[in-house]
Amino acid sequence: MKSYKKIMVIIFLGIAFSAAAHLDPVHAKSTLKTINLEEAIALAKQNSHDYKIALQRQKGDSEKVNQAWGMLLPVIESEASMLRQGADTGFLSMTDGQYDIRVVQVKFGINPGMFYNALQMSRKAYTVSTEDVKKIKSEIEYNVIESYFNLILAEEMITIRNETIALLAENLKDVNNLYKTGSVPRYDLLQAQVQLKSQEPLLIEAENRYRLALDMFNYQMGLDETIYRADRSIIEKNTYRAAEKDIDAFVARVGGIALKNRPEIVQLKMKKEIAGHMKNINDAYYLWPTFTAGGYYGFSKALPNATEAYLPTKDMGPGGEAGLGYMNLSGIAGDGKWQDNWQVRLAATYRWSALLPFDSTRAQAREAKARGLEAEEELIKVKRLITISIKSSYSSLLTSRQAIQSHRENVEKAKEGLRIARESYRAGVIKNSELLGAQMALTQAQAGYINGVNGYYQSLAKLRKDIGTDDDTTIFGGEGNE
Repeated sequence: MKSYKKIMVIIFLGIAFSAAAHLDPVHAKSTLKTINLEEAIALAKQNSHDYKIALQRQKGDSEKVNQAWGMLLPVIESEASMLRQGADTGFLSMTDGQYDIRVVQVKFGINPGMFYNALQMSRKAYTVSTEDVKKIKSEIEYNVIESYFNLILAEEMITIRNETIALLAENLKDVNNLYKTGSVPRYDLLQAQVQLKSQEPLLIEAENRYRLALDMFNYQMGLDETIYRADRSIIEKNTYRAAEKDIDAFVARVGGIALKNRPEIVQLKMKKEIAGHMKNINDAYYLWPTFTAGGYYGFSKALPNATEAYLPTKDMGPGGEAGLGYMNLSGIAGDGKWQDNWQVRLAATYRWSALLPFDSTRAQAREAKARGLEAEEELIKVKRLITISIKSSYSSLLTSRQAIQSHRENVEKAKEGLRIARESYRAGVIKNSELLGAQMALTQAQAGYINGVNGYYQSLAKLRKDIGTDDDTTIFGGEGNE
């Protein structure tokens, strides 16, 4: 009997210590801050490097749209230049070079087909980066929601294990009292001790899962240390909604919405259209001429080395004979003074070599066409996968909702069954094994309820991701919404 008392003291001390430590195996709960789901998602986006990178990429792609529009603007500039040259004969021999100052110089050139398609490409590239931001945001939300409810599940499992230990400890106390009076055999006492002891590994396992879930939850929020814990009050709601009971009807209603909202679908559509515009850009080399315009106003100063030449002339001398004279060549070689000048140039250039099938532009156009067909096949594949994923997620949502309802009723029934079983055991109507069975039934019902709640929110988060929306009215907006 003394050894039994020692065992009881050790067990109850262990329960007391574990009750204080099991609530938070890593830190006391008072040292952790409670954070709700919306705050956790906002913090995760704030700390996510992928999200920040996607935002900067989106900003960069918006500037590409501005670059495309900039093709319509002429280049306006000023320029100063110096030219030095030399020649033995000809016009070039008359000057050593020239100084030029362009006060204002305008250059403009555009191929209409290239401009239009480049603008459309930049716009669609911006759409792709915008959808990338949306996709990363959706992934962050899903990961945070998943880790949030995994943490709540792990915490609840610790609570359930502690409650089970407390019930088994109370049962052991009752069995011991009955054993002292000779009402039950020693076998019942040993059985009660074994059942209580067998809960310790389950409690340790629950603690380890909680540690992992706590670390993962804070990791998903971009934190290097454990700071926050989940607010478990979110699972205390009484209603868990669903829409159509028929899965195919649900898919028929939200499938079109998913194909419009899913970032992957939009990105693949844009990828296909971008490939088409790339093909059109290369086709524009032979479909359209390139129009250019330019001009300048400025000053020039020639550096003549011979402004005059001694040449025979047709002028008659006093006697009517031919004579020699000087010809002024400053109009050709310049007179060494600054002269203002201007120029305007308009042109249309047609690149006929782009018609040849082996020209580089034709090869690039064929490559772009192949990329477009590739994107089209990817689009078909992704659409099918999204439909399957929506069916799977909604099926899980319906299953989890049914499990919540069933296990919620089972918990109440199991509590009442345990109360009756305990009174019956004390009255000697049932065996201890039957009482332990009633206690295990309560534990299983509680665990089933928590697992059902966790599965419901996980499925709901997956549906949001599948459909590409964070608005639950899209999910629950069908007829028969409960």
